[in-house]
Amino acid sequence: MSVIDFILSWQIILQPFFKMIRRLFSTLITDCPPPGDFLPSPIHPGNSSSSSNNNSSNHNHQSASGGGGGGPADPVLPSAFQPASSLQSLAWLHTTSPCFPVSGDRIEVIREPTAFYNTLLEKCTTARRRIMLASLYLGTGSLETRLVHAIHENLQRNDRLRVSVLLDFTRGTRGVSNSKTTLMPLVEETDHFRLSLYHTPVLRGMTKRLAPPRWNELLGIQHMKLYLIDDTVILSGANLSNDYFTNRQDRYVMIEDRRLADFYAQFLDKVQEFSLTVGRDGGTKLHDTWTMLPYKCTQYEFATEARERIRTFFRGVMAEQRNLLQQQQQQQHDGGADTWIFPLIEMGQLGIHHDSLATKQLLSGCLPGSRLRLATGYFNLTETYMRTLTNDCQAQCNILMAHPNANGFLGAKGPAGGIPAAYSLLARKFLESLRSSGQSHRVELFEYERPGWTYHAKGLWYYLPDSTLPNVTLIGSSNFGERSVHRDLEAQICLVTTNDGLQRKLEAEYENLLQHATTAETDLVNRPVPRWVRAVVGLFRNFF
Repeated sequence: MSVIDFILSWQIILQPFFKMIRRLFSTLITDCPPPGDFLPSPIHPGNSSSSSNNNSSNHNHQSASGGGGGGPADPVLPSAFQPASSLQSLAWLHTTSPCFPVSGDRIEVIREPTAFYNTLLEKCTTARRRIMLASLYLGTGSLETRLVHAIHENLQRNDRLRVSVLLDFTRGTRGVSNSKTTLMPLVEETDHFRLSLYHTPVLRGMTKRLAPPRWNELLGIQHMKLYLIDDTVILSGANLSNDYFTNRQDRYVMIEDRRLADFYAQFLDKVQEFSLTVGRDGGTKLHDTWTMLPYKCTQYEFATEARERIRTFFRGVMAEQRNLLQQQQQQQHDGGADTWIFPLIEMGQLGIHHDSLATKQLLSGCLPGSRLRLATGYFNLTETYMRTLTNDCQAQCNILMAHPNANGFLGAKGPAGGIPAAYSLLARKFLESLRSSGQSHRVELFEYERPGWTYHAKGLWYYLPDSTLPNVTLIGSSNFGERSVHRDLEAQICLVTTNDGLQRKLEAEYENLLQHATTAETDLVNRPVPRWVRAVVGLFRNFF
């Protein structure tokens, strides 16, 4: 009998062992940050106690509740969210995140990767004051080089322009030719360009010395995708590389609003404080306001300080916004907004569980008669999300994911080649749990497959009861998986709107994705999964 046969035959006996090992991995990664609240817990209409269940993971000490202030017990609400209004069920968002009221007419939904690239290129070519790009990495191909050249030329002719780029340290320095080497000419030439590389505090010691490239990225990365040019903010799940500019389907929302742009500029400045700065000699150094190397100091020290800086910033913004809204209501002026942007972040290794709490509350708060459409490039939903969708969500749900043929890991060398099969297995197990819970009639699974394309789109579209168009969308970098909650830096927004034109754009966006999708239930049940994948997926699922 082979080792794999043995493992499969003795799953019941080995299951506790696998859970113990997985818990050990999770503890090493997520328990080192200090416990406590990041922002105040959401207030649930008619149910003030339900926030106690609002955990982003199985780690009960990471809850959103607790002291510390930062938000009022009774939030000041725009009229659209007040009792008896159409958005009353979403009023809890105002205690969870800063809110930026905008006009929906100033928001564009980009559908295709080529349009995303052309928009970025045009904006960077004509930027007047600032360019701030946050991504996992920057590619080294011709399209990426053209984008860097446009930024370089703009810097040379515009002395007012300031440019900063935030990438992941491990991914951005992988290989001989990489993101860092591509950007070094700008670093060497001008002080108006800053390159920062986020280094996870988990990669340290023997692991840092011995873990090979690619493998060292498993422990945690900078995964946010935020593209800020002057007063324009583009939120996406797309990286800055050729595939994402040509034939890798993602989502992209462009918002023209100075206050939101200023917020994200300040937020990225905060993240760059605890990232490494690349100097003109190509070496890395600490930010002027930071004193701890992420791989030298203790994880606890690094996480505590980084978390406190982000939390203080968020709470300060919320306090300012609350005061402004109170003044507007006293003057009987509500701003005339029809769309509200709630920035959400997740930094599990730093003890920041924010986006996951809001996502869970959004899922569990879906009203009877509502509809929910969820998309992820990688089906590896957290146990919390799957339980919430099964037991608490009252909406009719569609879940769109990548077919194995549209998965970016298809054909990868080594163990990574088994990742598409692992996602299929996890989706099958979720389908089985829906059936055993009597909920399969309410949740339908779809797979995206388009010849010559891969699929990376993620997010959520929520339709209130009796609404034919989406009222809410989540868009950003999170895949709603174990990595997103526990390992990586993530950023997305919750966009709430009553703007008919924007709602139609969001509906068209989803339909554009769905036209390349087919129902997945039969294929998931019949699709073969290698035995070695079945044997190890439970142990390693929070690494991919």
